Amino acid sequence: MEDIDADKDGFIDLEEFAQLCRSSSASAEELREAFDLYDENKDGRISGSELHQVLNRLGMKCSMEECSRMIKGVDSDGDGCVNFQEFEKMMATANGSAAAN
Repeated sequence: MEDIDADKDGFIDLEEFAQLCRSSSASAEELREAFDLYDENKDGRISGSELHQVLNRLGMKCSMEECSRMIKGVDSDGDGCVNFQEFEKMMATANGSAAAN
């Protein structure tokens, strides 16, 4: 987490998270750390509620409905949550988009 947390405040803010997304060299460990920040109850899945709580703490005022839509956009197995494999796929897609720009 220390590599991702550029300002060393103990949190990954939106800018730091976006930098991780743009980094084509993000290691599996860094991805796991980022995932674990959102997976507050440590069940291996990010729910809409967890995403909502974390984004609000980061200063992004998103509604529960918006967070549920974000989860649904990444949730390939239809369980209503994002697991680590879905998170990795999302990050790989984000890296591909950043590389194309």
